Amino acid sequence: MTVQFRSAAEVLAQLSQYHPNLARATWHVSSPSDDSYQCIAWAAGFTDRKAWPHEDSWWFPNCSRSDTMPEEVPLDFFVEGFVTLGYRPCDSKKFEFGYQKVVIYANELGVTHMARQHFLGHGWLSKLGDYEDIVHPEPEGVAGDMSPLSYHYGEVVQILKRSWWSAAKNLSLFRCFRRAFAHWLLRLLHPSWNRSRWNVV
Repeated sequence: MTVQFRSAAEVLAQLSQYHPNLARATWHVSSPSDDSYQCIAWAAGFTDRKAWPHEDSWWFPNCSRSDTMPEEVPLDFFVEGFVTLGYRPCDSKKFEFGYQKVVIYANELGVTHMARQHFLGHGWLSKLGDYEDIVHPEPEGVAGDMSPLSYHYGEVVQILKRSWWSAAKNLSLFRCFRRAFAHWLLRLLHPSWNRSRWNVV
């Protein structure tokens, strides 16, 4: 595991290059760079693994896996995996009290990214590859070109939701709160790395 407290200038330059919609939004970084997990695991509430439905990665037990190129995985595999956590397809990304939502992004090849809605509706949480976690107001903040030749995540192609009770039964609430507490401790231990520095318009 490698955790890096990168400078604001470095983070802003890189993330704005990969995700140009962020240049037109207000967002902030909520954790340092950490290569021990990625977006799919983060959407599921895990920060100790990388999740992908391929033979070389952790995936939800008894769920479909792909034996093709790791990048070419159909949407159905991800829906199937998150159903085991209590999620079901829905039509609206709007916050609903008592429910948690995730969105799945895809380009022309297949799924590229997932983001999780804040429990109280305060934006969407994305883990950007091996880099930082960010909070952005709308899912479109990290959307972009559908071409697989770009660095963009494509478009939102599926919305899923589950009740808070389902999240509690799956221990996701506990894992998310534990991670939030860990980030708070990190900011105390690294006072020069303060979340307020990352606010961008």
